Amino acid sequence: MSPRVHPFAPSDPLEAVWRALSDATRRSMLDRLRDGPCTTGTLADQFPQSRYAVMKHLDVLVAAGLVMVRRDGRERWNHLNPVPLQHVYERWVRPYEGLWAAPMLRFRDAIESQSAAPSRPPSTLVMTPPTVPPTVPPTIPPISPPSTASPAPSAPGMLTVSMEIPIAASRERVWEALSAQVSAWWPQDFLVAADRMQFDARLGGRLFEEGADGSGAIWYTVYGITPGASVDLVGQLSPAYGGPAQSLLRLVLRDQGHFTVLELTDAVIGNVSASTGASLSVGWSAVFDAGLRLFVEAN
Repeated sequence: MSPRVHPFAPSDPLEAVWRALSDATRRSMLDRLRDGPCTTGTLADQFPQSRYAVMKHLDVLVAAGLVMVRRDGRERWNHLNPVPLQHVYERWVRPYEGLWAAPMLRFRDAIESQSAAPSRPPSTLVMTPPTVPPTVPPTIPPISPPSTASPAPSAPGMLTVSMEIPIAASRERVWEALSAQVSAWWPQDFLVAADRMQFDARLGGRLFEEGADGSGAIWYTVYGITPGASVDLVGQLSPAYGGPAQSLLRLVLRDQGHFTVLELTDAVIGNVSASTGASLSVGWSAVFDAGLRLFVEAN
């Protein structure tokens, strides 16, 4: 059976993303879903349009892959999927950053040569990619000195992050890379205790770091697995890393034409803050899209 094609989906996936982002209402919907998933009714109540109009906007966002729908009984829950936005950034922003920087530097030098005082120290131009948050490991802090700024307030609660990542390879190949080659594609910036990630993909196995000197960290333990299809993991987040909280991570592989779609769902229960969901989305996108997907497709 051929994969279902959404009626709003054009032939170019990036074209669908641009179309979805061209409307202010749809951009506002994405901003709302960035704070966490919500039902269609809850989302519709926040906009002046009719529920039918909101559903039409959601259809466009779903066709672009920016929103995923999960049903819980009679409720339709809408989840933000940040992966297509990352693809737009990699395709249209990252390659041109250097081209933008050079003329801006020349413009700055020309202005300063005419008007700057002789004693003024040279300035530094910093290029910040627009609307792209910093890459933060999904359940552990970045490897950098702690900030002196006050942390975002947190409270007991639960949040869920979901995303889908199409990978141009067979399900068998993706599973092989996921279960047996994690050390080859796991981003080095996401390691905090050792220089290598390892994965014992079996019931009771662990996703963990372990160094030659005995240092290490256990990220997750496998509590459910169907080889070649899915794996369920549970991980603990200590108070030192923003917890206490527990992460229930589920990874599912499904066939879709010539692609394998990695479905990721991370439910975090415990001490969570307003920024936790955004941090998880960015972190998991970096691990499984920029890490696993690029590794599999390049090999």
